Amino acid sequence: STRIAEALIVATRKAASDSSPRGFARFVNLRLNPDEPIEAMAVTRALLALPPPTRHLRSAEVAVGDTVWGEAVCIEQGKLSGNPWWQATFCQGWLIEAAGSLLVDGTLVVGGSTLRIPIVKLADFCDLGPYEMQIKNPRQGLFTIVATEDPLRAGHPALWHHGANRITALKTAANARLTAREGQDVNAQSEMLARGGSLHIARELGHAPQRLAAVLTDEPMLGVRSWITLRPRKSGEGEEEALCLWLNSTPGLLLRILHANRPYLGRSALPHELARELPLLDVTALTAVQKQAARDVFESLKHKRLEGFAQLATDPVRRELDHRLCRDVLGQDVPAAIDRLAQALNREPTLTVRH
Repeated sequence: STRIAEALIVATRKAASDSSPRGFARFVNLRLNPDEPIEAMAVTRALLALPPPTRHLRSAEVAVGDTVWGEAVCIEQGKLSGNPWWQATFCQGWLIEAAGSLLVDGTLVVGGSTLRIPIVKLADFCDLGPYEMQIKNPRQGLFTIVATEDPLRAGHPALWHHGANRITALKTAANARLTAREGQDVNAQSEMLARGGSLHIARELGHAPQRLAAVLTDEPMLGVRSWITLRPRKSGEGEEEALCLWLNSTPGLLLRILHANRPYLGRSALPHELARELPLLDVTALTAVQKQAARDVFESLKHKRLEGFAQLATDPVRRELDHRLCRDVLGQDVPAAIDRLAQALNREPTLTVRH
């Protein structure tokens, strides 16, 4: 009833001397929350009655009569390393498996199609712009920030707010101005401005209404609060465009939801430290031809209006972005598979619920 993303962990403690092999961890993802004690008891009995997991039986529906309350997904405990909680991200078991395969070995299996996508961590080739409080902290911050879209306003351009109905396309302009604060170190202010860039990733997403997970600005600037500036260390022609397309694509959103904090249903957050570990397309592995294709796709889509992520499967611009990214940039023409993935994500409450 709180609509907060909640989890109950049930574990059995083993003695330090117990050398028996570990079993399986079972993740139960409920589609419905029992409202009455008798419903909760019935769901519990259904869980206890599930067959034991094996290497070949990894998921099962949790059903009481004709009502399916959710799915149980199993994984060997020995594989619970790093961030083990992505198995609790989605309601659909096959979607969890597809996302995990993409995360672990760079293969996205949907239906009878397999996409091979090189995946790396963001920190492997990108630096981040400054943390927001270094810019605007009332005492130690180096700048004063004013929200404005007036290009004639004094100050340095910045990208601040993320309005779902104001930022609707891949290419956008500054919506704030930074003014150097008197009494602060001038050299430090200059060094911070030099950390600006043109590619920015959304720090937080309200999945249903918001349209962009990343944007390119028409000039280098700092992202503040709602946006984190990404600065590729050796940016080649077309790499930023490819990265912007990827972050706004269906498989890009799949990995973002898998990786980000999800404190509330329908929302996700990427604070600085978590953003550094974000898995995404390795644009440095693309050929010169692929990077030029990314620039061409971006140029043709950069001013087109995207719908919110809740319309992922029906938005014609998003569908075009997905198809052309896979076909023209990644060289894998599988429109039916990528559409099926978008339809599956659209059925997930974490994507469609407004909070």
